[in-house]
Amino acid sequence: MATESTILHDIAFMRTLHDLVIPPSNDGKLPGAGSLGLSTDLAPALEGNSVIVSGLQDLQDAARQKDPDGRTALEPTVQLELVETQLRLSPALMADLTHQLYLAYYQHPTVLQGLGQPPRPPFPEGYRVEETDPRLIEVLEERARSL
Repeated sequence: MATESTILHDIAFMRTLHDLVIPPSNDGKLPGAGSLGLSTDLAPALEGNSVIVSGLQDLQDAARQKDPDGRTALEPTVQLELVETQLRLSPALMADLTHQLYLAYYQHPTVLQGLGQPPRPPFPEGYRVEETDPRLIEVLEERARSL
């Protein structure tokens, strides 16, 4: 069985999986997660999660039973079937993996541009926030005093 770093640093396997989780948009504005090269950045965050590591290893083992390459040689429908089977066996795998993957994906400059957002972090410039009615704050402060 592979070590944690082996499965998480298998770039071809992770790229294929990421594209299954977040495929490219039909209109071409958003890339698939696999094409962004997020695997390397995500590996340190995922290494301590035994659910992800063992689930990914089981997924890769199942893929290799169907094809020795176990990654990209399988038809997309077979890849998806393998992922769905692994989901039934380990529901926490996808919840944990997608959480980390979505965070990285939606911060990527290419994705931000595709969404019509500036390709930069929201700070220090921040986003424009409409002025609020100061009386709303007073209501909250009054509630806090009455506790």
